[in-house]
This record gives sequence, C-alpha cells and structure tokens, in this order.
Amino acid sequence: MNIYLDIDGVLLINENQAAPFADEFLQYILTNYPNSTYWLTTHCWRGENRAVEILTPVLKEKTLKMLSIIKPTEWGNYKTDAIDFSQPFLWFDDDLFPEEEVILQQNNASGSQVRVNLYKDPNQLQKILDSFPVR
Repeated sequence: MNIYLDIDGVLLINENQAAPFADEFLQYILTNYPNSTYWLTTHCWRGENRAVEILTPVLKEKTLKMLSIIKPTEWGNYKTDAIDFSQPFLWFDDDLFPEEEVILQQNNASGSQVRVNLYKDPNQLQKILDSFPVR
C-alpha cells in the first residue's frame, strides 16, 4: 500500500509545533511502509523538497533519521496528480480542493483519503494508529 503524507495540519499543528503523536505516527508508517511512503505536501512541490527542513525543529531525533526514506512526489495544480491510482493507498491530508475530491471519486478512491482535523481532535493521529489496517 502507498502512503501519501501532507505536513501542515497533519504532522504539524502549527508551524512551530508537531501534532500530538506525530513522531509515533511517522515511526509506525516508516517501519511498516518503508518503500511506499511519499510526501504529498506543498513543502515538496515542483522539484523543491523542504519537508525534512520544516520538520527538523519539531520532531524527535529518531524520527528525523527515518525521514530520508520518504520519497518526494511530482504534482502540478492538484496533489492527486501524484497519486498512483493503480495501487491501494492512504492519503493523509487536512484540506482538499473540490477538484481533488472529484478526482478521488472518479477513481473510486474516496475511501483512501484520510481527512485529518487536528483542531477538532488534536489526538487524531493516535486514533488513526489505533485503527490502522494490519499488514
């Protein structure tokens, strides 16, 4: 299964603070999906990958060492440009464009998007971990 990760609103609650359980979430994902985890964030867009730079001040050293295995993606106007719809996937993001929602629907993949809302539930990453699909 491919895993696509946004940063703002998913791994970061604000620009200076990691989301609760962000380290545990990333460590779990990268331990279980080391070859199929991708950045799908504006911090990794149009050939520029600033994901690790953005996360370095707020994550634990153990987690930071693991981030190098996350692959960058290439996408244009919509993040869905980078998704491989031929493979099962989970996409963790807090905010989608209406066009991206339509593209997910057209590809019968609406259920593969996990909407993260840290303002509504700051502990959502822990709850996701508790219910994560078993490999």
